Amino acid sequence: MGLLANVLYKYPSEKLFMVGITGTNGKTTTSYLINHIFETCDMKTGLIGTIHHKIGNRIIPTKNTTPISVDLQGFLNEMVVENCKCCVMEVSSHALALDRVLGCDFDCAIFTNLSHEHLELHKTMENYANTKELLFTQLGHNLKNGKLKTAILNSDDEYSKKYAEHIPSEIITYGINDKNADFFADNISFDDWKMRFDLHFLDEVYKVETNLVGVFNVYNVLAGICAGYVKGISIQDIIEALKSFSGVSGRMEIVQSNENFKIIIDFAHTPDGLTNVLETLNKVPHNRIITLIGHSGGNRDSSMRPDLGKIALENSDEVIFTSDNPRHESISKIVSELVSNCDKNNYTVVEDRKKAIEYAFEIGRENDIVLLAGKGAEPYQVIGDEYFPYSEIETVKEIIKNRNKF
Repeated sequence: MGLLANVLYKYPSEKLFMVGITGTNGKTTTSYLINHIFETCDMKTGLIGTIHHKIGNRIIPTKNTTPISVDLQGFLNEMVVENCKCCVMEVSSHALALDRVLGCDFDCAIFTNLSHEHLELHKTMENYANTKELLFTQLGHNLKNGKLKTAILNSDDEYSKKYAEHIPSEIITYGINDKNADFFADNISFDDWKMRFDLHFLDEVYKVETNLVGVFNVYNVLAGICAGYVKGISIQDIIEALKSFSGVSGRMEIVQSNENFKIIIDFAHTPDGLTNVLETLNKVPHNRIITLIGHSGGNRDSSMRPDLGKIALENSDEVIFTSDNPRHESISKIVSELVSNCDKNNYTVVEDRKKAIEYAFEIGRENDIVLLAGKGAEPYQVIGDEYFPYSEIETVKEIIKNRNKF
């Protein structure tokens, strides 16, 4: 159907500079970052991703990271009609497994990282890795608009070497540990919720400053810099654009409030994702870390729950287990799996998510950090088979408003 829709809409992806991003963590932040770089440099850009789809400044709500193939080709056609020059797309493993991006002619494809997720679909990490690789093998040998296509790989991730063996296009690498990467970062520091590092490229060193924090975000920034470079934007213009990027809703989002503790909303729902966030928060000055977390989704990949719970308990002073998208599973069963790999008992169970957030704020003290993990900017909560409207940030604002009444 995707190939047919591609013909029907007269090959819209061939008329756009197409960036596809795949990996377990970092896709959303990287996609928004690249979108910001392109638009700051006066290139009207479309965006397809987890939080929403965007055509120019028009926002389109979504439930799937990557739409079904017919809808996807329709979105790309709308971008062309509305004079977009570029499209930045998150490409999920589900989309690759289900052939949703067949017919999409990518100029460059980015690999962020690979870790445990979606094994309810892929069954093994090998299958999961092979599915992600499809984005790169689909680049093909063809030139697009006279330019060679490009794969952008995180060379610090072990799977990049495997992918590189089968990629038919040009390869650009980025990293922190790999000093032989085309783009690499060192001298990373952050203070006052800003981050700085040195960017090394072609024997030159550039000073980079960003409002994003955490080593994991250095990788996202490096991927964004690579994409800008492939598009032909100067390194200096890319670095200047980074300074005005404020971040992504629900990704290490700092909630502005008059509370004497810091409130952070983050989508972290995988072991690697939660580790990245908690390691970052433990490096900033704080009293205690209170982590509120769900269960990586009911009726989904439950094998990550023991690691998820252990990471939360060992890297937080207090943990509140609650619901995110329980579907048909009981919270008690999910919590028993979350705590099965750790003998620490620094946790409380509050099944209703709003009440759990209220409780987190009640026990919050001066200079604590309250991390609300697992939902991010998702606009719904799945209970049973029903999708109920839900906004973490609006829920937090409502709770803060009610607290200020007393």
